[in-house]
Amino acid sequence: MSANYFNNLNRIVELLLKDEIVLNNIENLKTEIQRSKEPFLWEVINLDVYKQDLPPIIESGWIFVLKKNTPSVAHYHPNSIQHTVMIEGKGKVNVSDQLRDLKSFNPSNEDIWIVIDKDVPHEFFPYDQDMVVVSFHTCIPEDLVEIKCEGHEHRIYEK
Repeated sequence: MSANYFNNLNRIVELLLKDEIVLNNIENLKTEIQRSKEPFLWEVINLDVYKQDLPPIIESGWIFVLKKNTPSVAHYHPNSIQHTVMIEGKGKVNVSDQLRDLKSFNPSNEDIWIVIDKDVPHEFFPYDQDMVVVSFHTCIPEDLVEIKCEGHEHRIYEK
């Protein structure tokens, strides 16, 4: 993937972080995660106004808020390549048994992106504050499937 590819993603994230609807959704998710028993919550991002600037393979955008000090549970997506960047918090990600520190969003750095291929197990480990990430997927929201590595439980995020 070229630097231009990630520069385009960075530009979109910059615009998302100025979008009042997106910022309100992030705040709502951060409030909800405090009451939730789930390790993470999400909201789909409407990408209609950004579609012309996104790489053609990107079909959906997501905001995830991951609960502090709570692993996300190892899972994989059989039908999507995931592109993720951390916009708040600190933590690590384990992708295919390689543990990496997550870098905070910086629009001038393309080395901040975690790209996870189809069928590759991954798990996020937020530190002592809730973690907020933006993820782009190569399938439409209604098709995104998560399969837990332990027990192989299936979940579709959007019905």
